[in-house]
Amino acid sequence: MKFLLCAVLSLLTFMSPTSSGETLSVISTVCTLYQTADFSSIVTDTDGKPVVFHHGDKLTFIEEKGDFFKVENEESEGYVFKFYVTSNKSGQDVYPVFNGTVIATESKIFNVDGTESGHKVKQGQEIFIYGGFDGKEKMTAISFVLDNGSLFYGLIATKDIKAYGISSALITAITIIIALVTIILAVVFIKKSKTKKSKSGEMK
Repeated sequence: MKFLLCAVLSLLTFMSPTSSGETLSVISTVCTLYQTADFSSIVTDTDGKPVVFHHGDKLTFIEEKGDFFKVENEESEGYVFKFYVTSNKSGQDVYPVFNGTVIATESKIFNVDGTESGHKVKQGQEIFIYGGFDGKEKMTAISFVLDNGSLFYGLIATKDIKAYGISSALITAITIIIALVTIILAVVFIKKSKTKKSKSGEMK
């Protein structure tokens, strides 16, 4: 059972551009460029590799479309996920509202494709669980702040983290409640069915 702590990235605070031509700064570790406002339309270079921007890169805002911003720089034009950039004029990076913490002494961080990233987090590290939390899943999608100030998006072993406000006891309790409600509804349905059959027999 999946308990969404929030809508995906809905807790990310960012300054939305107000006009075309405004400069944006990339705040994520990697920011992929897409041909359309769709994660499946990755723009590739002449070598067939995805076109990506990195933390601190500057882009020019063109227009907003759903969860994407159309942007351009000297070499490319396309769409980026709008939560990976900011137009914050103060120059301060904008980060997620953290909703979890690492409880393991040390835990490896994997890239979103499942490969090892080389990064590790220690107990007490605050994280943002951006894809929802399910205690039964082996891995959970998170982001956290690297030493260089950029955001890293990846996967961590679910057993190594704790989601704020969600405990294993609560998850178990809710599961039991749902199971009981299902049983009660089934019993009620059976009783109603028997009553209808009984009345139907009496009418005959």
